[in-house]
Amino acid sequence: MKTIKNKLFLITAILALASCADNTYLGDQEINKPGNGGAISFGSSTPSLTRAVGSEAATELGNTFAVYATKTVTGESNPINVFAQNTYSSTTNTPYWVWYQATTAHTTASNSANWEYVGTGGGVITPALSSAQTIKYWDYSATQYDFVAYKAKPVSSTPASVSNLTTTGFTVSGTAEQLGNLYIADKKTVTLASGNYGKEVEFTFRNAAAKVRLGIYETISGYEVRNVKFYYTNSSETSSTTNAILTGLFNGTSSSATDTYNVSYDASGIATLTTSTSASTYFDFGTFDTDADPATAILGTSSTSPTWATGSNAYSVVLPNTDHEGNMTLKVDYELYNTTSHETIHVYGAKAVVPSIYMKWNPNYAYTYLFKISDNTNGQTSTAGGTPAGLFPITFDAVTVAATDGQNVGTITTVSTPAITTYQNGSVSASGITYANANGDIYITVNTDGTVKVLSVDNTKLYTVENGTTEADLILTTKTKTPSNLLSILSADATSQGITFASSKAAKFTPAANTTYAVEYLQIDEVSSPTGNPATLGYYERSGGSAPYTYTKSTDTTVDGSKTYYTVVPQYKIIEVGVNPTPAP
Repeated sequence: MKTIKNKLFLITAILALASCADNTYLGDQEINKPGNGGAISFGSSTPSLTRAVGSEAATELGNTFAVYATKTVTGESNPINVFAQNTYSSTTNTPYWVWYQATTAHTTASNSANWEYVGTGGGVITPALSSAQTIKYWDYSATQYDFVAYKAKPVSSTPASVSNLTTTGFTVSGTAEQLGNLYIADKKTVTLASGNYGKEVEFTFRNAAAKVRLGIYETISGYEVRNVKFYYTNSSETSSTTNAILTGLFNGTSSSATDTYNVSYDASGIATLTTSTSASTYFDFGTFDTDADPATAILGTSSTSPTWATGSNAYSVVLPNTDHEGNMTLKVDYELYNTTSHETIHVYGAKAVVPSIYMKWNPNYAYTYLFKISDNTNGQTSTAGGTPAGLFPITFDAVTVAATDGQNVGTITTVSTPAITTYQNGSVSASGITYANANGDIYITVNTDGTVKVLSVDNTKLYTVENGTTEADLILTTKTKTPSNLLSILSADATSQGITFASSKAAKFTPAANTTYAVEYLQIDEVSSPTGNPATLGYYERSGGSAPYTYTKSTDTTVDGSKTYYTVVPQYKIIEVGVNPTPAP
């Protein structure tokens, strides 16, 4: 599958003063007014090393882009076209084209930084434009100018289709790969009152597609995970596939899908893409395991060395998906192979749910979804009715595993229920996901089949644990945990990289470097109409005047009608914080 770079491309419209003697110009019309205007020319700037600028930006844009602009004049019922091949239309307009030629700056009044638009294409646009484009000047009788720009680079000779162009948006159609070669500039509005006539107008071009990659790894000591099979739905199925499948609500079923989008601009001028096409219920990444013998191909064993859906850590280009709100589910069968005894255990229907807040595939964003299979899974080792969920360790002590665990990190998810979801901006590296102190807060959410839980100091806690501790270690109490006071429950909504975390439904903490943490979520439920032996049934009693309460196992052998009993089931998510990651590709 094709991959794309995740960059912002900056092209600058430089408003260079022309030598106009005693006259200034309005569009193509000369008037008698003291000269205070200038020719509009396009160029590039160098604001930072993280953006493509100058010749690099020109290369990324294929050395050309289209620009459409209008001006607003008091007394006119409609805007007036400036950069357009036609008179103003409220429904569709034909843009001007701008082309890049190195070492041509200042050779004409309209070219101050190697970008030209006067003429028929300068040999860069082929075939040449049918009508010559003319020079444009600032009009100081206009109250504002509105600029939009885009570039659709061809894929196999065919670019994304752009139509219905106005300064409020346009329509675009194409495959994911074609949208991956479409760049849309932020809309720029320049007002006379701002005093910015004659100053630079910067176009920030953003890619119209999203990028996604899917990986799975396992942390089951002494076992290898093999022969992973995926399900197309969450319901019971008799067959599965070796293709990497996620279920949910998507635009198209694969990266080869085609769709039509309405492009509009938000208050900050950034383009948004929406579609009226019905959602697909699954997304297919293609063959998960590229090993010659999938039956013996084994999973990676860490978040920085997972097994990737396409056989490499490269991203797949996908259609943006901002208008279909839905949870995403991974459901798999797999085999556990003991490397010492050569025993094989089959696990069926293991499932992980990613809440919908992580499922907006915004244009120009890259998403990494990692799923972790641990010995605390919610899969079953038999398809027979009544088989309990989970891997239950064989021990020589009277220990009962009473819970399962889940995690989902801004893209790591343990395959279990409920799921503890963790996310940190900047954690994605070329090899996977690495949490680091330098990246700031780690956010935590908990969900059951996509329903995000309310968190409190009573049910959500943070601990430090020794390196190498697993979720099962904590459930079996074979490892100690030390309380940490770093965790706080959100008292107001917070947003990071397009993900909105709701007040009281998320927690956060800033980790220390080279430290292993354990997030504990307690599923606390009051027992209604209790009967039987509370001690045998594992009921808890609560003490304390306010949260966080203390929950202790009941020693009652019969129900005490004056007491309230609770069930308390712990879930854990291990978070290993290491060194700062290298940038993602």
